[in-house]
Amino acid sequence: MKIDIIGSVASGKTTLARKISQKYKVPYYEKDNVVWERTPSGDRKRTSDERDSFFNRIISGDDWIVEGSPRKCLKESFVCCDYIVVLDEKTSVRLFRVFKRWIKQRTGKEPYNTKPTLTFLKYNIKWVFEFNDMKKNLLRELNSFGEKVKIFHNSGEAWKFILSTYSGLSNFPKI
Repeated sequence: MKIDIIGSVASGKTTLARKISQKYKVPYYEKDNVVWERTPSGDRKRTSDERDSFFNRIISGDDWIVEGSPRKCLKESFVCCDYIVVLDEKTSVRLFRVFKRWIKQRTGKEPYNTKPTLTFLKYNIKWVFEFNDMKKNLLRELNSFGEKVKIFHNSGEAWKFILSTYSGLSNFPKI
């Protein structure tokens, strides 16, 4: 199983990746954590060589799930994955989730990688709309990958696709 899940901020990528990972015992990786090294003293952006080396180790494995917002880098997984799952959730739902997540993180009810400041909230809102602006070009680029591209309007649809596609694969080795 090799799956790349892409979509906007708050489209459900991480939740879906985690759910698939738990069901099939396949490791999942957040592309943000490929770009950023998380340390107790704060985040450090990896050099392009470090990032590429780390990502290539992930996608050279037998089974993996990677998820993240579309980036100019980290597209090597498109070539070697089984499916590129595009989560194209409604803008209103994504905006609601951005605010909900921010409030949960501010009140300590949800962990975070980046401190939930007002500035970070503004960036997340900006990224929701940037995805809408770049979606047409993204889908045109993904056309070259043919049938491996699967577009869903919510993570529930994607989950049903994964279950039906990998129905006989529930015996993956444990992580």
